[in-house]
Amino acid sequence: MVKYTFLVCTEPYKYEAIDSMLNIAEAILKKGNEIRGFFFFGSGVYNIKRDINPGTTCRNIPERLEKFIMKHNIKAVGCSTWISMTGLKSECFIDGAYEEGLGDLSNWVSESEKLIVFGAGG
Repeated sequence: MVKYTFLVCTEPYKYEAIDSMLNIAEAILKKGNEIRGFFFFGSGVYNIKRDINPGTTCRNIPERLEKFIMKHNIKAVGCSTWISMTGLKSECFIDGAYEEGLGDLSNWVSESEKLIVFGAGG
């Protein structure tokens, strides 16, 4: 069994990074591997914001992410520094998401065999 950590540094509707991430994560789990969690950094913290309204013609990425993490019991964490800098509040997070610091990401990475990064950074 291989343990993975995902680092997400891109906004919810920029490219199709979150869709791709969730599809890859689903395949990882189907092969019997483990996902340590999804860590959202930089503008990626907007992925855990519940009240994004994409309208009726666009997919709801925060909702899709929320359903995935709840179904598979996977941690979804926003970087506490970036949460603070963006003004996001924990009561606005999707269910199951919370904030932690970069030290926690460091621990995740050290406990994982693979790190998969989406986006170029903050």
